[in-house]
Amino acid sequence: MADDNIKKSDTARDRKLGDEWADWNGETTDVTADTAGRVFAGLAIAAVIVIVGMAALFGWLIYPRLNEIGPVAGLVFNSLFFGLAAILLIWLLLFIWGSATRRPFLSGLVIVPKLVNLLLELTIRLGRLFGISRDRLANSFLKLHNLFLDTGPKLVGPEKMLMLIPRCLSRDSNIALRKMRDLHGFILAVAEGGSEARKKIAEIRPKLIIAIACERDLLTGFIDVNPHIPVIGFPNIRPCGPCKNTEVDLSSIEATVKRHLMQPA
Repeated sequence: MADDNIKKSDTARDRKLGDEWADWNGETTDVTADTAGRVFAGLAIAAVIVIVGMAALFGWLIYPRLNEIGPVAGLVFNSLFFGLAAILLIWLLLFIWGSATRRPFLSGLVIVPKLVNLLLELTIRLGRLFGISRDRLANSFLKLHNLFLDTGPKLVGPEKMLMLIPRCLSRDSNIALRKMRDLHGFILAVAEGGSEARKKIAEIRPKLIIAIACERDLLTGFIDVNPHIPVIGFPNIRPCGPCKNTEVDLSSIEATVKRHLMQPA
């Protein structure tokens, strides 16, 4: 145990750990949460089924009381319940189709920011019951969310596209992203934490954010910003552990930049 504590202390000295990594065990091997999109999709489907089931149970329990009030009360309740259930079912079918085929249909109806945030939080809670970490669920969620956003992409001018990058990127990744910025003209900013990221967003007022960070930071920022501005998140790659010399999938990021960047007339 003492050796483990010494190891953690020594490895922590060579980097500035973010608050989200306070529980890091000091391992410097690749810390990855790479998870297939179907993991989040499966739990999201289960979460929707649980919501509908609980609503049905609630309705079954109170229906006799509603009938005592009058037949209209029961009719109104049934209409509301089956109407909302139908909307959720249609949404669920669109979500399943897009996730399974990787060719989303009517993605604008699926990516409703507040509904997405609610489903994300419910799925994270459900994931705990199955021993699936927030990091893995966030990684899985971002794969699907990026897929839906890339279908019928929102086009913005370079001055309205903000790329937020962490301070822990490797030198090569940092240089490559700055060259990408110079080539395409979008705004690039380094964010050392959530408060600084929010400050940058308030200053620039972008219409689209491309964020690069660990899953923990991305998840926190996504829930905070997504209801107001579309966010495309790319988890970093951590060959040396967290918060030091992290890397990125440059080809995927540049493809996303090109897909969402409004071309000059």
